[in-house]
Amino acid sequence: MRRLYISVFAAALTAANFLPTAVRAQNAASAETMEAAQALFTQLFAHGFVALNAQAVETAWPGIENALRAQKPSIDAATLAELRREFERIRLARLSEIVKDVPAIYARHLTAEDMRVLAAFYSSPTGAKMLRAMPTILPEAFATVLPRMQSMTAETQETFLKLLRERGLLH
Repeated sequence: MRRLYISVFAAALTAANFLPTAVRAQNAASAETMEAAQALFTQLFAHGFVALNAQAVETAWPGIENALRAQKPSIDAATLAELRREFERIRLARLSEIVKDVPAIYARHLTAEDMRVLAAFYSSPTGAKMLRAMPTILPEAFATVLPRMQSMTAETQETFLKLLRERGLLH
């Protein structure tokens, strides 16, 4: 029973690493707020997600092309180029579907004015530079952070469980 309790407690701590810091009920966003959210998202998607998708295709395509050549050695360059464009299009369409609810998340946390200000920033030279840099920054940031998450989670759990034992709340 004690092991079960510790396992459940550890799982709760792990989940806490992936939950928002505050969860609160939100009213439905106004039409104005949703319009601003959609406009901001469209602006960000057009730059960031399209560029990230292109990078992912660039990474994945050599393996796909090698597999295609292994299946059909006579496949020509024009066919491969067309298939690559189709792969990128299909992937971007799926990505668009996956992130379709993001504007509603923006609308829950930002006002229409906030989003108009952000859209104006991303239209400025500095904001446009940031949008161009994000596809390079994000993978580097994730490559730095993600490998550390598992050990951070384990260390957090271990330290917190130790604290609970010291306070007599866990045996």
